[in-house]
Amino acid sequence: MSTPSILSAIQKLRLLLTREEKFKWLGIAGFALCTSLLEVLTATVIVIFAQVLTQPLMGQHYLSKLGIGNDLSSTRILFYFSIILGVMYLIKNSIATLELFYQSFSIQKMNYLFKQKLLQKYAKIDYGFYLTRNSSLGMHIVNGDTELMFSSAMTALASILSESIIFLCLIAMLVYMNPVLALVTFGLGSIIIVVVTKLMKQIYRWGKKLQEVSIASEQNLMQFFHAFKEIVLLGKTDAFINAYQVHSQKKSHLRSIQTTTNALPRMILEVLFVGLFMVTIAILCLEHESPVQMIGILGGYLYAGFRLMPGLTRIIGQLATFKSAIPSIEQVYHEYSRLGTHEVYIHAPDFVFEKSISLNNVSFNYLNTRKNALEQVSLEIKKGECIGIVGETGSGKSTLVDVILGLLRPGIGTVLVDNRFPVNSLQWHQRIGYVPQSIYLIDDTIEANIAFGESEIDVAKLQQVIDSAQLRKFIDKLQAGTKTVVGERGVRLSGGERQRIAIARALYRNPEVLIFDEATSALDNETEARLMETIHSLRQNRTVIMIAHRLTTLKNCERIVMMEHGSIKQIMVYDELTPAFGQILSNPAVAEYNSIGSLNPGNAL
Repeated sequence: MSTPSILSAIQKLRLLLTREEKFKWLGIAGFALCTSLLEVLTATVIVIFAQVLTQPLMGQHYLSKLGIGNDLSSTRILFYFSIILGVMYLIKNSIATLELFYQSFSIQKMNYLFKQKLLQKYAKIDYGFYLTRNSSLGMHIVNGDTELMFSSAMTALASILSESIIFLCLIAMLVYMNPVLALVTFGLGSIIIVVVTKLMKQIYRWGKKLQEVSIASEQNLMQFFHAFKEIVLLGKTDAFINAYQVHSQKKSHLRSIQTTTNALPRMILEVLFVGLFMVTIAILCLEHESPVQMIGILGGYLYAGFRLMPGLTRIIGQLATFKSAIPSIEQVYHEYSRLGTHEVYIHAPDFVFEKSISLNNVSFNYLNTRKNALEQVSLEIKKGECIGIVGETGSGKSTLVDVILGLLRPGIGTVLVDNRFPVNSLQWHQRIGYVPQSIYLIDDTIEANIAFGESEIDVAKLQQVIDSAQLRKFIDKLQAGTKTVVGERGVRLSGGERQRIAIARALYRNPEVLIFDEATSALDNETEARLMETIHSLRQNRTVIMIAHRLTTLKNCERIVMMEHGSIKQIMVYDELTPAFGQILSNPAVAEYNSIGSLNPGNAL
């Protein structure tokens, strides 16, 4: 398998940057050029200073051009040159420090802005596509690959750019001073480049493997913490820990190889520097240069060597870093391009909901599946109506609700509000209060979970929905009240408490439409009965759609939709519901399940 080239990775980075960010890179290059010129100027001053040390009167010639005296003593000349050299170093390092700050802050700003853009793209993807993905992959791309792309790859690229310009400028100075020595330097440098090029290919493969094991280890770690209760109860801790350990061990092994490989160039270049210095002296001796004449050139070469060798080490090290980050660049580029710019959720500024929600011959199948989850469903729900949805597991109840929510887009048919507005509009979502079957609570306070994403909490509205969701008695018992932290995913609460908080969250939006996807399943009969009375008292002009866990939940519904195999089998009223379920109860498997009371019409569906 051929490895992507550094140039192709740079091209992908360029395509991911905005116009403003590309201009920032011009600023980084400008700083690098300025620093390089100062390096050359400093090296020139050092060459002259080395000559002045042995022949102070030569310095008079240079100082007179600067307008500094014509008849100075040797010590005065050395004093002035010492000052000039010190000032040059101060200016050079001050500019280099500014370059480093500008470079770091610019790249880190690109980093967090790109993460924001990537999350915005994730927020706009089709929900059906989201269901096909493991959440750890997206987390790794945002926090892992994107971080590597900027903090490692782009920082490395900026360092390579800066050091390369300095390297070329100092090499040009060496060519001017002594072409023969420069040719020797070029020859040795070429040999190093060939060796490094061969090494880069292997470094890319290690980087690719590191990326793969990082994703796998993060996935194992997430599973360990998310399924902690089940893992402990089933006695599977060793299995999950061992699975993580396998990937973690591979990751550590690859990290060790990378760290060792990155250290090798420094050792090689130190040997190269000493060898090059000895070759320089030998060549100067063969040219019959006098020791006095050699000092100036050697001073320049020593400075250039001390500056070039660490710089060359950094270039090679940063090349290795960049090459190892190429798999992350490829992953981020592929992901960003794959998500595209298609707007799944649209703006409908003149949106109104006055009459009905209409499903017209809707069929839907999930990605990577052939069988339709919904098959030619047609249904009209009038504004202010209360609709119940029932059916066996897998009959299409939740899929139907997700289509009405506008999260899933039908392959065939349309879902429109007032026969005008598509349900995948942001304005439709703003009118919905949704309580899912699987409730997600953030690791924050009860009030933060109810207001969910609101920076400022309306206290009056909060207290109102707490009463409406039957949470008052529970919250009054808590020492911190609504300031009580619920823990990750609400782990410190019971299932019923989590559901009531989710219902309060839906009511807090004061929605026109309330949708319950088996949202009362964890409540006891008495609490659910009180809650449903509250919901129906709050209905007024609201539209209510509920997937029922208990049949008695549906007694106030005007119509009840029975789903079977993705289609609407029957639409009925509550009084017709129990006879209709006689057919379901005649199924042997269901009848056996019913023997423990779980499918009694007065109990649960």
